[in-house]
Amino acid sequence: MADFRPFKALRYYPSKAPLQEVIAPPYDVISPAGQDRLYEKSTLNCIRLILNRDEQGDTEERNRYSRARDFLHDWVQQGVLTQEDVPAFYLYRQTFSDLRDGQTKVRTAVFGRLKLEPFEKGIVIPHEKTLSKPKQDRLKLLQATETNLSAVFGLYEDPDHKIRAKFAAFLAQAPDCQAVDEEKVRHELWVLRDAALLEGLKSQWAQKNVYIADGHHRYQTALDYSLARRAKENVPAAKEMPYDFILMAMVAFEDAGIVLYPTHRMVSLEAYPALTRDPQAALAKLEHYFEIKPLASGEFVKTLESSAGKIQLGLLLGGKSWLLTLKDWRQAKQHMPAGKPDVWYQLDVAVLSHLVLGHLWGIPDSEWEAVIRYTHSDSEALEHARAHPAAAVFLLKAPRVQILSEMGRAGELMPQKSTYFYPKLASGLVFHPLTMEYKLAARQSS
Repeated sequence: MADFRPFKALRYYPSKAPLQEVIAPPYDVISPAGQDRLYEKSTLNCIRLILNRDEQGDTEERNRYSRARDFLHDWVQQGVLTQEDVPAFYLYRQTFSDLRDGQTKVRTAVFGRLKLEPFEKGIVIPHEKTLSKPKQDRLKLLQATETNLSAVFGLYEDPDHKIRAKFAAFLAQAPDCQAVDEEKVRHELWVLRDAALLEGLKSQWAQKNVYIADGHHRYQTALDYSLARRAKENVPAAKEMPYDFILMAMVAFEDAGIVLYPTHRMVSLEAYPALTRDPQAALAKLEHYFEIKPLASGEFVKTLESSAGKIQLGLLLGGKSWLLTLKDWRQAKQHMPAGKPDVWYQLDVAVLSHLVLGHLWGIPDSEWEAVIRYTHSDSEALEHARAHPAAAVFLLKAPRVQILSEMGRAGELMPQKSTYFYPKLASGLVFHPLTMEYKLAARQSS
């Protein structure tokens, strides 16, 4: 099963880089404006590692990936980053306000290094398809830095609370370090070094599967990188290498702080003028499969959230809005890819992608990456519909966290951008070097 181990993390040295100033969200949720703010926040902010800027005059040899490498190596030499003396697990607590209901919630994770396994082994289980462009970007960064700079978010099953019970005593103590980010999320970290505790945790996780919640691109990139290096270096199959592991944050499915938000679709129809020229005709294409009800845009969120058991979509097109309720998923199934498990045909994102966009509106899947933009903000989706007449905006409800294990057991993937966990794991708390042990420069010089 899962091989999840403690490791010697590379971390910011507190007296040289206060955590408050150097953490950042994962690269894929940082806007250009957010990148600028993080650059200005501190010259040591990890944005220079995870999402370095493009600069005029960049070449194949000198670019944002090589700059990230140079910053990483310079900060180690300057003692800004230091490595743990002994392997450890890193207990991580996030306290935050749920953006939908305002309630304060707490989510607890553990950072460690997970043995990379091909998905076909059924040990590490994905739930979402990946896109080629992000994988190419992350591979270039991994090749340059030889370090996992951001953790993959993994879920494991702990219904009897056996693993999480071991953390209670630590969570009652003051953390080793903490910070509050721009979204008022509190991040706290405890370093777990006791050898007996670590071995016990490792043994318990060895009985688990790992379900990837977030970070599919990073996981697949790390696996490809590992396989390529092993082949290039002619490493025997039985020999273990440092790059056979990836930085992972493990969270229990049963954690009360797991929050998922919907991922709305904003579809550009500029290449399909027939759909925007006559929105009623576009709507008519859906009538055989959906009950269609006019609905004020402000009512969408409440209506979708109360529609348990129904497959529903909100649609804004041509200045009007409708609620689409699928009549019969078995009828829709006939016009969707064959050979999928029943749970897949009942996903609203699958119905939207393959029945509505693909079959009824004639937008092939080869064009989806180019014409679809995504947002987790209800207000941004509504504003986009108002500002872009040649767009169809689909509002979706948040998925259930259990869908990940259901899809995993069925051996099937959801369409890309199907889940959005909030809050994101902070980057900058721990880094996972793949090929070397860094010198403890700060401690040697202090």
